[in-house]
Amino acid sequence: MTYEYISQLLKNHTTIRLLKADNAPLIISFLSSAFKEEFSNQEEGGILEKELTSRLSDVLYILNEPGKTYPKPPAEYLTDWSNAGFLRKYPGKTDEFVYELTPATELAFKWIDSLEKREFIGTESRLKYLFERMQKLVGKTQMNASERLAQLEAQKQILEQSIEDIKAGKLEMLDERQIKEEYFLIEDTAKSLLADFREVEQNFRDLDRNFRRQIITTSQSKGEVLSDLFEQQDFLAQTDQGKSFTAFWEFLLSQSKQVEFEKLIELMLNIPVVQKMRNDNFRMELLRNSLIEAGDRTNKTTNSLWNQLRRYLEHKSFFENKRIHEQIDEGLKLIFEHPEIDFTKLPALEVEDIIHIDLICDRPLFSPPEQIKFKKQPLQEGKASGSNELLYEQFEIDIPKLKDNIRQLLRYQPQVSLPELIKAHPIEKGVAEVVAYLDIATKNEKRHSVSADEQEEIQIRNSQTGQIFKVKIPKIIFNR
Repeated sequence: MTYEYISQLLKNHTTIRLLKADNAPLIISFLSSAFKEEFSNQEEGGILEKELTSRLSDVLYILNEPGKTYPKPPAEYLTDWSNAGFLRKYPGKTDEFVYELTPATELAFKWIDSLEKREFIGTESRLKYLFERMQKLVGKTQMNASERLAQLEAQKQILEQSIEDIKAGKLEMLDERQIKEEYFLIEDTAKSLLADFREVEQNFRDLDRNFRRQIITTSQSKGEVLSDLFEQQDFLAQTDQGKSFTAFWEFLLSQSKQVEFEKLIELMLNIPVVQKMRNDNFRMELLRNSLIEAGDRTNKTTNSLWNQLRRYLEHKSFFENKRIHEQIDEGLKLIFEHPEIDFTKLPALEVEDIIHIDLICDRPLFSPPEQIKFKKQPLQEGKASGSNELLYEQFEIDIPKLKDNIRQLLRYQPQVSLPELIKAHPIEKGVAEVVAYLDIATKNEKRHSVSADEQEEIQIRNSQTGQIFKVKIPKIIFNR
């Protein structure tokens, strides 16, 4: 931490500028209330501009009652905060803009939350956690097989002793202090994990921005640029950030892990000591859904960035920007090759004498369009050569019935996959019914999840011929 580094940090870091802003109490309290404490009207992790403006208007009305403390309109404040880097503003699925928090604002929330004074600072649980992490790091990086076996034997003896103690009626229980320490550590880790997703998304956006800059300034052909794009996409998946996120997402999408995770949260929240100390600003019971939504949003952001990048390469602006860069290089080359010429005294722009005058009298005269006349003759009644039986074989997919099938299974388990649903309620109307299930899942992505990267195979039986067809579909999970 040098003097120069701290000086630049205090001047340029967005989080510090937020804390030093004149309206910092308004900004931090309002954004925390809108994005952290209220959970309605959120779309794709953000809030629609109309909804957020309405909330800010209500807050400003209350704060301005003693005096005109905040004279600007609510929309102008939101624009100022977006320009300052406290909010991210982007077009939503409709024409309306959507606002979401930036990593810098999440970092400010995390720091302010750390200032909250607790009844005590838990050190035992953190020391044990640190000790266990160090044991795992050192133990699983040692290549000596005998040392690894010795460690496992020691752990085996500890487990066997614990089993004997339980059989003898000796149960080791956590006291109230230890329960508080463990819960505080779990809550802090959960908050940090959710907040870090904003930074993960920002890391992906930074990689995208750097590659766009490289595209504009490159002298390569389009094929070479596309090759670099695919290499960059593969490289992103192989980075530490990409590997860590992929492992997290695979762990979270595991059906057995989700059920176990949900059960552990429920059992933990039923502990009397935990019920007394729960934080109203953080809803632990929504942790699983919040993690799934955050991970899904990061996945969609990454896929959207690559799609935008591909469209950008196909757009003609790619070639225009490339041509401009080539002309700048040619100009700089001429300046270095002819140092004896003062280019500042040369005319900056010349228009060649290529003006063409188009006189009215040079235009051709108007020619009326030729009218086509039909002969009048009586029409004769024809005979149909085909069968019209197919017109009476139409069928309709009963969407409410399909939704009721989903609700029936979700009564007994927190989530269900499409193959499990089809096993309980077989397909009766072919692929159209499978498409209807897919439509239900995609229209309510806040509750259900559709993973296009993973595929499942289902079997559909033709009720008329008895033939069985195999169909590959995206992985669909319906949540309660």
